[in-house]
Amino acid sequence: MTVSAIIKIVRPINLIITLFSVVIAAAISSSFSQLNADVVIIAFSVVFSFAAGNVINDVIDFEIDKINRPDRVLPKGLITITQAKMFFILFVIISLFLSYLISLKFFSILIFLNMLLFLYSTHFKGIILLSNLVVAFATSFPLVLGGLVVGYVEGGLIPAAFAFLTNFIREIIKDMEDVKGDKLKGIKTFPQIAGLNKATDFNIILLISLIFLDMLPFIFDIYGIEYFVIIMVFVNPIFFYTMFIIYKSNELSTLRKASNLIKLNMLIGLVAILIGA
Repeated sequence: MTVSAIIKIVRPINLIITLFSVVIAAAISSSFSQLNADVVIIAFSVVFSFAAGNVINDVIDFEIDKINRPDRVLPKGLITITQAKMFFILFVIISLFLSYLISLKFFSILIFLNMLLFLYSTHFKGIILLSNLVVAFATSFPLVLGGLVVGYVEGGLIPAAFAFLTNFIREIIKDMEDVKGDKLKGIKTFPQIAGLNKATDFNIILLISLIFLDMLPFIFDIYGIEYFVIIMVFVNPIFFYTMFIIYKSNELSTLRKASNLIKLNMLIGLVAILIGA
């Protein structure tokens, strides 16, 4: 077991996005000058919660990942299943301890989040579309928490809504990537039942909807011109390009590229909201 293996299994890029989401939502809901220790503490509490969720997900998916993602830490034997379970417990404890430092309210919220991420891996993953919705909800939830911790939860709702839809699309693309391994293990997903072509069509409809929706905050004067410029110059062209490549090909390399592009767009979108709010 190495430090690099531990870092890899918790998905550091995803955790950075999570940390960034809480801080950005708090800044949008108040201002950078009003950010305090509570924001930082709750941000790291959520980060450790998601780190735990990523670890237990890999434990549960160990056999499937041997087929779908053999380069991951557990299939490669860089960390044992027992060690992974120990890290899962440690990360949950740290997450709950940090939230308890803020208040019992946030302690209760983080209990809920940790349970949701655990149940996703153990129970929800086998339920068509519900699994995608649960992940989309969980990954958008930090934006709501960012607003809540500074006392203005409404400030995090619009970015959370966009994050929810964006992550929902990405989760379906990831299921498209994993069709082969999921089928062998008897896990039913939307792309497996409907087929890759219909899953692609569904994603294209969602992406077109998202492109129209992300302009509404500017049209209704919620966010400023800076937001609109970044959305039109960067975010929406990336969405259009993503639609183009998945329409042209369902190859694994293409789907992984599309997934990474959507992840990049989540970061750019958060920056757009921060600058334009």
